[in-house]
Amino acid sequence: MQEQSPTNPEDRPSATAEAVLAGGCFWCVEAVFREVRGAVSVESGYCGGTRESANYTAVCSGRTDHAEAVRVRYDPRQIGYEELLTIFFTVAHDPTQKDRQGNDRGRQYRSALFYRDDAQKRAAQAVIERLTRERAVSGPIVTEVVPLTRFYVAESYHQNYAACHPHQPYVAHIAWPKVAKLRERFAHTLRAAPPSRDEPTPAPDAATRSDSGYDLGPLTPSERAERERGLSPEERRVLLASGTETPFCGGLLNEHRDGVFACRLCDLPLFRSRDKFESGTGWPSFGRPFDPEHVRERDDTSHGMVRTELRCARCDSHLGHVFPDGPPPTHERYCINSLALRFRPGESP
Repeated sequence: MQEQSPTNPEDRPSATAEAVLAGGCFWCVEAVFREVRGAVSVESGYCGGTRESANYTAVCSGRTDHAEAVRVRYDPRQIGYEELLTIFFTVAHDPTQKDRQGNDRGRQYRSALFYRDDAQKRAAQAVIERLTRERAVSGPIVTEVVPLTRFYVAESYHQNYAACHPHQPYVAHIAWPKVAKLRERFAHTLRAAPPSRDEPTPAPDAATRSDSGYDLGPLTPSERAERERGLSPEERRVLLASGTETPFCGGLLNEHRDGVFACRLCDLPLFRSRDKFESGTGWPSFGRPFDPEHVRERDDTSHGMVRTELRCARCDSHLGHVFPDGPPPTHERYCINSLALRFRPGESP
């Protein structure tokens, strides 16, 4: 973990200034400011807590007093602090929500502006007064305007997350609409002209294949949109919003025929019938995946627990969780939502 001391002017080139802002998930706020002309660097990090608690697992617990924040180093000759704040308040997040942004709830998602000096504090108060007077947002601005103490750079995998994971459901549904709003309302501030609506969608990167020979390349935007439209509301809640179906109610809980369980959204094979077992938990359980490359694991600290979430390697849909309490030989239990799967009988590659 890299600590940065924002109070030392030698930490940055003399030609740049800094703005430290918090507005919910830092992936989304960072994606917006990376588009802005004059932004020399944009980093995701943590602000408001201690050095010891400046890590993603601790911050996600909501008990550290850190906020997910971004540090924008910018060239004042190209864009001013007040204009950056206007973008922050009207595009990058909703400043009328306290200790949350949408479905992301907790102090770590609060709206906050961390000022470096009295000049930034006065500028922030002036922008808030102006936007309130102009009724530029939907209600009273509840953003905390507090002095900056320390900014801690987040783990490397969080940096430029939206650009590196453009098809991740959270990014697709939360971050990119904010970027689109920036391009529409603040076109004059963009680093480069936005693509024309008439331009064809760029071809996806060359598809990669797993050792089993299956395509792991992402769905095209149009293909993904079409498949998502075919999902039921409950399937969308599980696959796209990391929901969990009611135990003992899943349609595939008692499916024991020979076959393959594939991702409901992208059809990538995920599990085989011969690896399915009765766990007594109320959800379909498997001892191993179809291919380790077909699933991805990540830390999940939601609901006051520390678990390992399982996601589809191709479309990044939420599948369930994996636990180390399964039967031999793997001793793993892949606990999966029926709504995340599509059963294909008779297939046993």
